[in-house]
Amino acid sequence: MTVKPVRISPSIIVTFLTLISAILVVIDIQRPSYWIDENVSVVIASPPNPLQVVNNVIEGERRPPGYHLFLWVWTRLTGVSERMARLHSALWSIILVPITYQLARRFTKRKSALLAAAFAAVAPIMISYGQTIRYYTMVASISALSYTLFIDVIHKPKAKKPWGAYFIVTLILLYLDYPAYGVLIAQNILALWEWFNKRSAPSNHPRWGWVGVQAILLLSVGLWIPVVINQSGRDFGAADLSYTLVGGLLRIAYPFYAWIVGETVFPWSIPGLIGAVIGGFLLMYGVIQLQTHKRWMWIVAFVIPFAMSQALLSTIAADSPFVNAPARSMACAALVFVGLGIGIGSIRRNSLLGVILVGLLISHFVALQHYYRGVEFINTIYNTPAREVAMRITSEAKSGDIVITESDSMVDLYLPQEIASFHPDETGKIARYLQDHPRVGIWQVVMGRDRTRNNISADLRQWLSSFESLRSVQGFAEQDAVYRALKSRLIGREAYQYRLSLYYYQSK
Repeated sequence: MTVKPVRISPSIIVTFLTLISAILVVIDIQRPSYWIDENVSVVIASPPNPLQVVNNVIEGERRPPGYHLFLWVWTRLTGVSERMARLHSALWSIILVPITYQLARRFTKRKSALLAAAFAAVAPIMISYGQTIRYYTMVASISALSYTLFIDVIHKPKAKKPWGAYFIVTLILLYLDYPAYGVLIAQNILALWEWFNKRSAPSNHPRWGWVGVQAILLLSVGLWIPVVINQSGRDFGAADLSYTLVGGLLRIAYPFYAWIVGETVFPWSIPGLIGAVIGGFLLMYGVIQLQTHKRWMWIVAFVIPFAMSQALLSTIAADSPFVNAPARSMACAALVFVGLGIGIGSIRRNSLLGVILVGLLISHFVALQHYYRGVEFINTIYNTPAREVAMRITSEAKSGDIVITESDSMVDLYLPQEIASFHPDETGKIARYLQDHPRVGIWQVVMGRDRTRNNISADLRQWLSSFESLRSVQGFAEQDAVYRALKSRLIGREAYQYRLSLYYYQSK
């Protein structure tokens, strides 16, 4: 008597993977402190009506208003709090798992599609971005869904083409992020290629229906063009390495490392090297394994939005350092997971497959462990310990003490109202307060910075030292020594040792 192997339904496996993603992204979701852009997101989405949200986006952001409007609706339903605002991003990260499976099925067989969904479920970058109050995970999910529906529109029989869903999803995408415009460009290139390629199935091609839908999409986006022109004219300076060859190469290479390995394990460490080598091999091998027309479809779908993000980062958004490149290229994330899934699904030798799985598990485990512990952040802005510093001040401050903190440190957000808080450029207010409250303690919070030196805080320290005694200095979120040495070598000046430093002064 032979026993038939039990076959588990793909829908059950995808549901299980989605549950794993949910657990990983919800764990300790309130641990990270707000960093400046998260606070900007919440403030922009806080007005009582959506028109004010749009106005806030026009005045304070360089992107369309789609994400902030969705966040506005979400916070109206759930209430405004760190936890609930982060859950909005978490949901998009979780939803990406089944969407990645569906996208992968348009390229490959079921086994590889399930592996692609598994990568999406446990990718450290999706866990960390799922706890970030920014547009990153929403762009990843909506882009992947738009590509999935696009392939259905092009290839499915006329009666089954999901025109309505494709139009709505793609319109949302166009109002989410400017680099994601590359998704629409890629889709049109692929649609034209299918139209004029005799080897494809022209009988199913929508042709003029496609042209009509694209025209409506372009007209809809055209309403926002004057704002795009206005936003693109804002000059915020240039980040370190923005206009150098090294900076350009890092801006291209780093997103692949972040998507595959994560942003909380250094590339020169053994887990980082293992993950990068294995992941890079799997991605290239997976793309090679695709059928020729599907390979070109993957390449065009990936390269166009990625190139657009690179172009924007090197011109209009040159103030963004290369470590911001993964977040600005999230329209490509699901395609990377698809390639990885196909790569590992195509390996036939069990011994090689075992080595690859162990290597990836080690790399991802270390990256996730570091993330939950708050160490080895390559992009240190995600690890600004504002809450920790505020708790230290609150526990040690005496009645009447004041806090001077830079606005983008977010420390004042966590301070109790009874503690007087000032910004470094408010020296007149600080002087009047000290005159009215002699012999109080002064706590100064200073941020470590890459692009600019904080002369205001340095000048303030010098001014305070002229009539106050520096009693203590505490550092928070110390940067790794090798990381600092490499950064110093790249930018040509000494890198900061701590993300936040806390100075305490008292009367002489």
